[in-house]
Amino acid sequence: MPVALVFPIAFLLALGLTPLAIRAAWAVGYLDHPEARKLHTSATALLGGVGIFLASAAAAAAGTLIPAPGRETVAPALLGGAVVALLLGLWDDRRGMHPAVKLAGQGIAAAFLLSAGTVPDLGLGAVANATVTLVAMVALMNAINFLDNMNGMVPGLAAICLAAFAWGSAMRGDVGVASLQLALSGACAGFLPYNFPRARIFLGDAGSLFLGYSLGASAVLALHAGPRGWGQLGPVLVLAYPAFDMIFVVVTRLRDGRKVYLGGRDHTTHRIASVLKCPKRTVLLLWASGAVLSVSGLVVQNLNQAMPALLLWGLWSVLFLWMGMRLSSVPIEASPPRPTKS
Repeated sequence: MPVALVFPIAFLLALGLTPLAIRAAWAVGYLDHPEARKLHTSATALLGGVGIFLASAAAAAAGTLIPAPGRETVAPALLGGAVVALLLGLWDDRRGMHPAVKLAGQGIAAAFLLSAGTVPDLGLGAVANATVTLVAMVALMNAINFLDNMNGMVPGLAAICLAAFAWGSAMRGDVGVASLQLALSGACAGFLPYNFPRARIFLGDAGSLFLGYSLGASAVLALHAGPRGWGQLGPVLVLAYPAFDMIFVVVTRLRDGRKVYLGGRDHTTHRIASVLKCPKRTVLLLWASGAVLSVSGLVVQNLNQAMPALLLWGLWSVLFLWMGMRLSSVPIEASPPRPTKS
């Protein structure tokens, strides 16, 4: 079975499993109720992450029919961390969780992956390499959790980035890893019709932490198995927008004397939606940006040369700096525009 078939299998499985996740969420009370800082006006199912996990796991199991050396050593570690991230989010969705406990759980999820010997060589020494990688993965999990604030934002962006990572994995000959990434990308795409533009179900913290972990793991695997040198900047560029949003939120909240870990409608996405007067257009714009960033990252990684790496990183850094300065002056609206009805 060709590797590319894993994507449509996962897509179809997610289309079929997500309605079941909606019913299960209503049956057991896994619901997200409206709050002042949220855009939705009625209770919404919260088990989207579980649906995506099951669809991608089933598609990945089907993908084991593809001969793929190396998957057997990486898959158990990947799965262990993914399950930890998913369960951590499920608990947080239902019971709530102290930030310190949540960070510790995220660290455990990241440690599962690193235990398989996938720590990238960053030129800092073994201990420092592992520490930096673990901290970066935890930071990305939180960045994705932060960014999950509009219908379709995170699952759409994750589908794009994971497809890019799958392409890079396939180009390196890591067919097994590529099939896992395509399975998750397809599941995210199959989930979207139920989440965008109107949402019958949300990812929940379970879904955003699981996808944040998976994206971070994909970047780590690309850094570990990819070329040394300038090409190592490529996987980081793929995930530049979630990192930009998190840095923006942290800086502006510290500037204004607000607590960093409390939710709010002050993200880059909220401010862009305030300017565009439409959350739907905001999400489409961010998907397009994610696609261009993904292509940029693949170019940097595959060419592995100083000139394209410095040029693309310079251009994106200037753009993000300009965006940050402009968006920081956009007022935080008390009542942001509601998603358009389809």
